[in-house]
Amino acid sequence: MLQRIQTVYFAITMLLFSLMFTGLSLLKFEQRGGEKTQFINIFGRSTYAQTDSKEILVVANESIPLFVLAIAMILLLFITLMAYKNVHRQLSLARISMFINVVLIVLFVIWSTYLFIIAPTGSSNSVQVGFYLLASTAPLSYFGYKGVLKDKMLLDSIDRLR
Repeated sequence: MLQRIQTVYFAITMLLFSLMFTGLSLLKFEQRGGEKTQFINIFGRSTYAQTDSKEILVVANESIPLFVLAIAMILLLFITLMAYKNVHRQLSLARISMFINVVLIVLFVIWSTYLFIIAPTGSSNSVQVGFYLLASTAPLSYFGYKGVLKDKMLLDSIDRLR
């Protein structure tokens, strides 16, 4: 069963979650014409300030342990992938991982909106490459779930013929 298409979908999803460990930014907040910039990635929030001589200095680093969620999702997807001998368990794990993935994306959107609301006046925010990687994991986990569902339906139809 490892040669099935859901293996590809789950592997790509795990790879995309792993790419976030390279430090790709999820969000960027700019304040007062670029004088102060904040980047949020899965390790935390970093604040940079630009001096008069165009130097960029690190002002503050705040630790936000979002990497724990990424590790948990990678492990859940790996367990889902390796549960191919028990299709019912693989189907339930795929459903759980798809649901958690969608909830994480929705919570991240709500959190980024909240951060923009509490930001000072005159600041702007933008999503970065990391957010697009996070958002692209949802359809891939859905397609993986659909692949497991097709396998289950195939095995059920074979059992009916016996």
